[in-house]
Amino acid sequence: MLKVARAEKDLLELSCNELRQELLKANGEIKHVSSLLAKVEKDYSYLKEICDHQAEQLSRTSLKLQEKASESDAEIKDMKETIFELEDQVEQHRAVKLHNNQLISELESSVIKLEEQKSDLERQLKTLTKQMKEETEEWRRFQADLQTAVVVANDIKCEAQQELRTVKRKLLEEEEKNARLQKELGDVQGHGRVVTSRAAPP
Repeated sequence: MLKVARAEKDLLELSCNELRQELLKANGEIKHVSSLLAKVEKDYSYLKEICDHQAEQLSRTSLKLQEKASESDAEIKDMKETIFELEDQVEQHRAVKLHNNQLISELESSVIKLEEQKSDLERQLKTLTKQMKEETEEWRRFQADLQTAVVVANDIKCEAQQELRTVKRKLLEEEEKNARLQKELGDVQGHGRVVTSRAAPP
């Protein structure tokens, strides 16, 4: 019985050591997951700040381009009205037809240039709008991926905590069992000494 108790005690001590190693490993994994989660949250805040800043800059640039396009429309309208007025004057004053034709030609060139500028501004506005839309979509995808990563990290953390509680409970059970066996071993040893003393010759 004493040998069996010792063997069982050795097995229990080996099991306790293994459980302690698993507990240390679980604690290390929890610390690693917590560190990763903190890093992800920090990167999320940094990227959000950058994207907000870029969105603000794109918005300001878009407003400026819209203002320039509106100014170009107004200038084109003014130029066209001037052309109509000059054409009327040509009909009334044929003597200055050459001068007026030259002036009309210059104004038409200015109109063409302004229309080209307007087209360029509209193309730039479309490009910026498309870029802003793409970056907004990319930011939304990043937010979705980040939320998924946070959820996965939280799930891993919860699983690690659950496993840690299970290991602690098993360790406590093994420690109680070990204490009980040690007590039984002490009782067996005491009983053995009593039997030996009674069996000794007088």
